[in-house]
Amino acid sequence: MFLEKRKANWTRANEVCSSWKFMGGVVNERLAVLDAVWKKEIGRLGDHCTLLGVDRHFILVKPASAAAANELALRSGVLVKSLNKYFKRPWIKAIKTSNSI
Repeated sequence: MFLEKRKANWTRANEVCSSWKFMGGVVNERLAVLDAVWKKEIGRLGDHCTLLGVDRHFILVKPASAAAANELALRSGVLVKSLNKYFKRPWIKAIKTSNSI
């Protein structure tokens, strides 16, 4: 009796992978492309901003100083558009700054 599988508690792997909750809804291919084009699109500001990760439709970035955070805030609209052009469907909505991981 205790060795019997309870089917109600089991979830198939393909259901988890197709779920939006898995990895915050971000596909691994998107992360690879984002990592590859981040330095190219951010330019010289990349020396002062570190890409921390992705939270659903937002990119989390840690600026090194207040000046870098201000510059990132001013350029965020242009950066979002230029990053989204590398994907079939645009999925990045905004860039958020964070002070900690």
